[in-house]
Amino acid sequence: MNVIILSLLFITAALLHGISGIGFPIASTAALSLFMPFKEAVILALWPTLLVNVWSVVSGGKVGIILRKYSLLALFSLLGSFVGAKLLLLVNPAYLQLLMSGIIIFYIINSLCRKNQRLPDNVVVLALFGLVAGIIGGATNAMSPILMMCLLSMSQNHHEIARAANLCFLLGKISQLVVLHQEAFALFSSEYLWVVLILTALSLLSLIIGTRLRTKISPLYFRRFVLIILGGLAGVSAIQSLRVLVLS
Repeated sequence: MNVIILSLLFITAALLHGISGIGFPIASTAALSLFMPFKEAVILALWPTLLVNVWSVVSGGKVGIILRKYSLLALFSLLGSFVGAKLLLLVNPAYLQLLMSGIIIFYIINSLCRKNQRLPDNVVVLALFGLVAGIIGGATNAMSPILMMCLLSMSQNHHEIARAANLCFLLGKISQLVVLHQEAFALFSSEYLWVVLILTALSLLSLIIGTRLRTKISPLYFRRFVLIILGGLAGVSAIQSLRVLVLS
């Protein structure tokens, strides 16, 4: 495993995550999958992602407002993540990645054609987006694209969007940890432990820098930047899933 290459990829992913609020889980998983099977990459990425999500939620101040407004979305993300983590043990998650990539591309094209789209703030919409995001996130570590499609249509506050997304990510990681606890805690006695510790430390430092840069970006440029990130994630996810299917 090339630690230097992984460190550069993790630093970049964490920096972009700090700016946009998304990207680290799928980017870190994709980076690790270059050197190991996809299932192991998902598990190894769990610990640094968990800490990145915790910092992203608590660093912006009081969490109560985010909890009240987005608790339903976060709850269904949590439930969906249990299902997705189970799917990781039962089916090939590459099919879910391909489906997600198609949905993201459709959303980006639709966003560019229609300005200021708004989703209704009701139970059905929040439950549906939360559940689908959780299932895909639990199986592939790629929850962010589906969540951001919902959040960008519900709020204009980019700090609120980033924190709400990371609240859902955090609950998803916790449910993933519950399901995959044996594999996740086995990491502490494996040869990969020191690598994960280094990557986690570098990621947290880069995240802090990225979060500070976010305060200098206007909401309009934030939304455009997120669409670019989503497009990149869709491409990475599609390539990764096709590679897994070809090799399987």
